[in-house]
Amino acid sequence: MSGGEGVKCNKDGNVMVFTYESEKLKGDQVRVFLYYKCPVCGSRRDIEETRVERSDRGFIVTRRVYTGILREPVST
Repeated sequence: MSGGEGVKCNKDGNVMVFTYESEKLKGDQVRVFLYYKCPVCGSRRDIEETRVERSDRGFIVTRRVYTGILREPVST
């Protein structure tokens, strides 16, 4: 990624759009997804998933980070 071009889609090369969505799960659980989505073909690259749950002792936050999604192919 260079020169402000943004993250490009692996399938068609178009610039992807940063997107997030959240959903309320059962009880006091909430899940948030961060990802890039191609506006042309709909392809998606997950960045992170965060879950927040209320417990008797406070909040439990679980975070899953997906690695390697922003790496561009290296030309040889």
